[in-house]
Parts: sequence; C-alpha cells; structure tokens
Amino acid sequence: MERTLNISFIYGIDAVLALLLACGYCAIVRKKEIWLIWLYFSVFVANIGYFALSISKTVEEALLANRLAYLGNVFLPLFMLMTIMKVCKVNCSKIWRGILIGLSCIVFLVAASQGYLPVYYKEVSLVFVNGMAKLQKVYGPLHSLYYLYLFAYFAIMIGVIVYAVCKKKITVYKHAMLLLVVVCFNIVIWLIEQFINWDFEFLSVSYIASELLLFLLYG
Repeated sequence: MERTLNISFIYGIDAVLALLLACGYCAIVRKKEIWLIWLYFSVFVANIGYFALSISKTVEEALLANRLAYLGNVFLPLFMLMTIMKVCKVNCSKIWRGILIGLSCIVFLVAASQGYLPVYYKEVSLVFVNGMAKLQKVYGPLHSLYYLYLFAYFAIMIGVIVYAVCKKKITVYKHAMLLLVVVCFNIVIWLIEQFINWDFEFLSVSYIASELLLFLLYG
C-alpha cells in the first residue's frame, strides 16, 4: 500500500508541476507560443490520467483514466512538433496543420475505443499490483497504429531539426542540441518502457524534464 501511495503521489506531483510550468510560462514569457502552452497542458492531462488510473477501483474507472492519459499522449507529439518547427523557423501550412490535427484525432478515437470495440484492446481487465490498479491488456489489430504514429512524429521532429541546422535557420547550435536532447530523451524512455515491464510510467517524469528544457530555451 505504501508503494502504491508513493507512485500515485509521484503522478500527482508530475501533474502539478506540469500545471505550474504552464502557468509560469504564461506569467513569465512575454511573447508566448500557443503550441508550447498546449504542450504543457497535454502533459498535465496525461499525468492526471496516470494518477487517476493508479487509484482506480473498477475497470470502468481505469478505462476512463486511460483514455484521459491517451488524450494527453496522442496530442503531445503534435504540439511538440509545432513547437520545434516554430523554434527552427520552419513553416507549416494551415492545410498540413489541419491534416496533422485530423490524424491525431483519428488515432485518439481509435485509442479511446478501448472497452467499446475490440480494435485497440481485444480484452482488458483490472489487476492490482502491490495495491495499485493496473490494466491487463490483450492488444487488438489497430494497437500498432499508435506505435507508427509516434515513430512518424519522432522522425519528423529529428528531420526538422537537421533541416533547420543544414539551412542555417538555427543560428545558435546549442538550441538545436537542446531540441535533439528533448526528442531523443523521450524516444529512449518510450523504447525502454516497451521492452521492460515496469509498474511506473517513466514518461510522466521525462515529460516534465522536457518541459523544463523547453522552458529554459524559451526563457
């Protein structure tokens, strides 16, 4: 029980930190970037979802919390890409922005179908590990769509940074290195979580670290 409380407490702290960073950015930075604000709040939503899942008592509660976490996780790469493109001075047309937002909505709807349709999760049940709620899942045929979605965004982010450096759109190379660290750090954490079965979502912490680095860059 103590371990469960500690993990839930960490998720709660992560959510509060994400909210404080969003408020701090709005209060401190004069020339605000709307995509970065959305990024901060998407991390807040994802961490609230992790927290709610960890204290869930029923399958319905856990699925609702999981959908909330996916709401933040699915749109976070979009907001991060738009933020990186802004820093790198790479333009994205309204048509492409609309396409990307539409794709993100589709991926989220597929992920949110859990409990209703057997396309993302074939089966799902609630188990308790050391007193903490955890979803036991059997993946459906469209679950790999989320992996492709993330890999595509990570590849585009790296491509944008490399393009900006080659075209000298980023004059301060420390900015480019900082952006690469943010992207690669999250890729590594996500890949590790795919191969190692942990009871804790370390992405909730890596998101906060990424936000801090971006806050320093914009500050």
